Amino acid sequence: MKRVILLATVFVALSATRSASATEVGTSRPFGLGVQVFEPTSIIGKYFLDRDNALDFGVGFWDYGHCYDSNGNRYVCNDSYQAFSIHFDYLYEEPIVDSTVRLDWHVGAGGRMVFGDHAYWYNNEQHSAALFARVPVGLDLAFRRPQWLEVYLEIAPGLWIFPPLHFDIDVGLGVRAYF
Repeated sequence: MKRVILLATVFVALSATRSASATEVGTSRPFGLGVQVFEPTSIIGKYFLDRDNALDFGVGFWDYGHCYDSNGNRYVCNDSYQAFSIHFDYLYEEPIVDSTVRLDWHVGAGGRMVFGDHAYWYNNEQHSAALFARVPVGLDLAFRRPQWLEVYLEIAPGLWIFPPLHFDIDVGLGVRAYF
């Protein structure tokens, strides 16, 4: 019985002293692909340059309808058209928790372009392209099991630079698998 207690004590001590390796996301698996819902709804990717820096990008092709009246109030202008959207961001990440899961926060800078026959309506004018400068801020949750999965929530306030200068917020909830 003394041997079992001694072996259990040694095992617990060795387990407690080893470093916590919560996930392979961003270390041995630097590239992830996934999906994001809300705005922009898109197929997304992320590539870690190192543990703290990453490039984030997305391609979307679902309904977008940025319609504003002459007072700048948003309304639904056409709920049946399709538009194409791309976004690209540089992200800086810092860990909040790194144990059985890894919770990081990130901040970055980037942009989004929307293309389509009616990509943007403003003041009863149609525009086939729109440009949005954005500052994404979010939380990334990577798991110990499976070690290749990341879930995130991101809020990206910014300005529509073209056609009108207008403040807006992108909100995305997504999941990525890392390779």
